[in-house]
Amino acid sequence: MARIYVLDASALLHFIDDDSGAARVERLIKDARDTTPLLISLVNWGEVFYHQWQERGEETARRTMSNLARLPLDLIAVDLAQIMKAGELKAVHKIPYVDCIAAALAVVRQATLVTSDRDFDKLGRQFPVLWVGRA
Repeated sequence: MARIYVLDASALLHFIDDDSGAARVERLIKDARDTTPLLISLVNWGEVFYHQWQERGEETARRTMSNLARLPLDLIAVDLAQIMKAGELKAVHKIPYVDCIAAALAVVRQATLVTSDRDFDKLGRQFPVLWVGRA
């Protein structure tokens, strides 16, 4: 069975901004064109949109999201299993809820979470994490 990856918003932002770790995300995107599923929750997709709008304005944010929509990313709607797991993670680990959404998707899909967000350190080793943009 092929490995599955879940992008947190921070990973996709590193890719967009060509920051450290962008090459690693780009490799995952290329692999997703072939055999490796690359998922992102619609909630985290919205987080990327929000961040781009705040940093670069509405027009650029909309253009960026339109360009990202052409990539082989599977946009995943939030379901009950993911919401329940996210609520559990939030209650136990006290990290931002939107981060819990990404983590929950990784847990539910038995996937590797791709992130640079240090909040995920608080979760320990509950699931595999591929760190991007970290020294």
